[in-house]
Amino acid sequence: MSTRDLEWEGPLLVHVSYEATRTLGGVGVVLSQLLASPAFREGCRRTLLVSPLVRPCGLGSYALRESLERDLEASGEVLYSGLRRHNPPELARRLRPVEERYDVSFVYGRREAPGGPVEVLLVDLTDVLRGHRVRLGTMPSFLRRMRTRLGIDIQLDCRGARSPPWRLASRAWRSLFGERLGGSALVNGLHRKAVHHGLRHAPPLDHDAMMGLVMAEPVFDAVEALRSEDGSGAVILAQEHLSLPLAYKARLDGGGWCRTVFYAGEVRTPRVVVEYGARPGQVASDNRYYQVQRLALAQGRTMDEVFPVGSWTSFQVLRGGHQCDVVGAVSESVADELRFLDRGFRARPLTVIPHGHRAVETSWEARDDSRAKVLRHVKEHWGMDCQFLLTRISRDEVCKGLSRDVSVCEYLAELLPKERLPAVLLLVTEWWEKDLSPNIRALRARVEAFNARRTGIHIALINQPTWPAGLDFTRDDLLRATDVSLGQSMYESFGLAQLEALSGGAICVISGVSGARPTVRALCERLGTPEVAYPNLVVADYAAEETRVPPRTLEEWMALSGEELHALERRTAESVARRVVDRLPRDERAARELLETGRRLAGQMQWEPLIREQLIPFITGT
Repeated sequence: MSTRDLEWEGPLLVHVSYEATRTLGGVGVVLSQLLASPAFREGCRRTLLVSPLVRPCGLGSYALRESLERDLEASGEVLYSGLRRHNPPELARRLRPVEERYDVSFVYGRREAPGGPVEVLLVDLTDVLRGHRVRLGTMPSFLRRMRTRLGIDIQLDCRGARSPPWRLASRAWRSLFGERLGGSALVNGLHRKAVHHGLRHAPPLDHDAMMGLVMAEPVFDAVEALRSEDGSGAVILAQEHLSLPLAYKARLDGGGWCRTVFYAGEVRTPRVVVEYGARPGQVASDNRYYQVQRLALAQGRTMDEVFPVGSWTSFQVLRGGHQCDVVGAVSESVADELRFLDRGFRARPLTVIPHGHRAVETSWEARDDSRAKVLRHVKEHWGMDCQFLLTRISRDEVCKGLSRDVSVCEYLAELLPKERLPAVLLLVTEWWEKDLSPNIRALRARVEAFNARRTGIHIALINQPTWPAGLDFTRDDLLRATDVSLGQSMYESFGLAQLEALSGGAICVISGVSGARPTVRALCERLGTPEVAYPNLVVADYAAEETRVPPRTLEEWMALSGEELHALERRTAESVARRVVDRLPRDERAARELLETGRRLAGQMQWEPLIREQLIPFITGT
C-alpha cells in the first residue's frame, strides 16, 4: 500500500474530539456540516479526525465497552492497528516509531462521511494515563516548554515511562488479546478495587484536559508522518481543552507547515463553575456566575482573580488559546467567557461565527400527520388523549437545567386553559440504568413527585437508547408535532436542539445565557419584529441583569445562598410559564401564522452560507 493508494494529497485538517467515529453532540454536528460542504472539501482535501481509543470514566479507569475501534470497523475500514501483528509495511514504517517513542498504539483508517471518506486516527493511551498519573517520559519537557515559551503553567503527576517488565508484558498482551495491558479489564478491575479500598488515589480530575495533553505529542508526530509528500501543510482546528494541547505542540514545533485555529465551541471552566460552584456549599447557578462575570469584566478582573480555578488543568489549558494563529468563538457569550478567562483574549480580535440551524421541512398537512403519529404513541404508552405536547431533547448533564422544565410544568399546570389539557412533556435524554448519574436520580425523583399530583400534565422521562423499537414516527415528526420546545440550559455555548422545532411552528423556550440568543435577536430585528415580541420565542432569562436598587455587588453575588438563588429561579420559571400561555395560538389561523413566522426565522439560519462565507475563510486563511 503506497501513499498514492491512500490518496494522500493536499493540506490536512486535523481535529481532536471524542466524535471521530460517531456524532454525540454539537462538535459532531459542526463536523458533519463542514464535511458535507463542497467549499470546505475544496479547501481541505484531507480531513483527519482524532479521538482517544477509549475514554476515562469513574475512578480513573477506562470505559472499555465504548472502544471506538469497533465503530471504525463497523462504519469504515481499519488500515493500520498497533494492537495487531500484521500491518501494511508503508504505514508501519511511518507509525510504528511514533508508537514506540511514546508507548502508545494507533488505530488508523477511513470512514464514510458527508461529502466523502475521511481519515480517522484513534490513540490508545491506556499504558500512559491512569487515574491522575502520567507515564510519559517526554511529558516533563513538553510542560516545561509550554511554561517557558507559551506561559501555560500546568502541573501534572508525571512518573516517567513504564518499566521494561511492564512494557514487555504489554507487548505480549497485545499479541494475545489485541489490547494494551493498561486497557485490559484485569488492570481496570484491580485499579478500581485499589481505589475503593484506599490503596490508590484517584481524585476527581478534568480527564479531558489531561487526555488532550497526553495525546498532543504522539498525535503531532503522527500527523507529521501522515503528511502528504507534496509538501502540503496541516491545519489544527481546536475547539476546546481536549484539542488545544495539540495546537500548542504545533506552535512549538510546527514551523511553517502548521496553522493553528482556535474556534471555541465552549469554555469548560465557566461551565464547571456554573454546574457545581467554585466554593464548598455553592449550588449550580448560571445566575450567580454570569452576574459575577459581567461585574468582573467591567472591573477589568479575570476569572482566576475571582474564582479559585488557577490550579485547574482545564483552566490552564484554555487560557493560552489566544496564542493560536486565529481565534474565534461560536457566540458572543463564549467570546465574553474567553475575555474573562485571560486578558490575552482581550488583546486579540475574536471572530464570532455562529452555528447554523437545521430547518425541518414542514407544511400544515405534514404537521398534522406527524402530530397524529406522536399523539397516538402517547395514548398507547401513557393512556392520555393528549391535547398539548411539550418536548425537551437533551443530554444528561447538570448544565442542561432539566429540572427547570419540571418547574415550568408546575406553573403551566395552574395556567393552561382547560381545553389544552391533558398535556404531556416528552423529556428525552439518556442514561445507563446500572450506573445512574446523580443528575438523573434527582430528576427522576422530581418527575415522579410531579406526576403523582395528577395535575393534568404528565412528564414522560424517556431513555432515548431504550425507547421502544419500531416507532412509527421519526425525530422530525416529533419536532413537527411539538407545541412548545423547552431549552432552559444553565450553560449553552450556542444551543441548536432548542430551536429545531422552530420551523414546525412551535413556541421555543431558549435560555437567556444561550449563545444562540444574540444571533436570534439580530435575526428577529432584521425581520422586523423585536425578540421580545417575536411570537415563536420565549427567553428564559434566569441570569438577566437585575433591576434591583441598589444592585448587588460582585461580593454579594458570590455570597448569595442556595435558597435565595432558588427563589429567583422560581420567579423566572413562573414568568416563563405565563409568557408561554400568552403566546399560545387561540385558533387555526393563529397557529398557521406561528408556522409561517417560525419557518421564516429558521430559514435565515442555514448552515451553508455560514460555512462558505465565514467558517472556510477563517479556518483555511483564504
